[in-house]
Amino acid sequence: MKILFTIFSIFLFSCFFSQNNDIKSFNLNEFNKLSQKSCYQDCEVETFGNKNYITFKRNDSVIDMSYHAGLSNITKRLGNYYVTYDFHPNLKIKSKKEFISAISRMGTIQVGKEVNYDENGEVKDEFDYDTIPYDDKTPGPKRKVWEILKNLKQDFGFDALLDKNLFSIIVFQDEKTKKINYSISKFINDNNNILKTKIYIYEGDTAKNLKTYDNEWEIPDGLRHY
Repeated sequence: MKILFTIFSIFLFSCFFSQNNDIKSFNLNEFNKLSQKSCYQDCEVETFGNKNYITFKRNDSVIDMSYHAGLSNITKRLGNYYVTYDFHPNLKIKSKKEFISAISRMGTIQVGKEVNYDENGEVKDEFDYDTIPYDDKTPGPKRKVWEILKNLKQDFGFDALLDKNLFSIIVFQDEKTKKINYSISKFINDNNNILKTKIYIYEGDTAKNLKTYDNEWEIPDGLRHY
């Protein structure tokens, strides 16, 4: 059963990835129809100021649409993974970016290919965040974040792509070995102004777990609880 669930999860995310190339323009007619309360049964319209946000579910993913004064956006989310599309004023696609979101905004990581388009919808440039160098002098980790998260789930049963307790994913350089590794944090609680997380360190070259430990620190006055 565990093997079948793993296969299903990979299939689900593969299907979601394959859908990301479908959006080439913003459908303003559909947006206007939905925002006039002609919403589907699984759709919700929210208005902030004079800007409408539309949220609905499709194929196990959640889709957000927004449009105001020529600025339009579509975001597709499945668990903690999401793809965001921005559009030119002529409604043709401007950019496509992929992220794995976390509770901590600083722990949200950009993944996959960022593709930027001109006003005609032609590719202008692209950046592959799965192979991007760590810095000007240091290459990035040999293993992609997807491999790390797969091993994390197998090793500890923590599915960082779907679990809402994902606190952060950070790529860092070990001070002693100078190797580029991954740190994945899981939120435990923040009772009594103490933030508690569990940290999983994975080697970037081998995707093997190096160590796991509990971490806690006091939340300074004025900072929000998670």
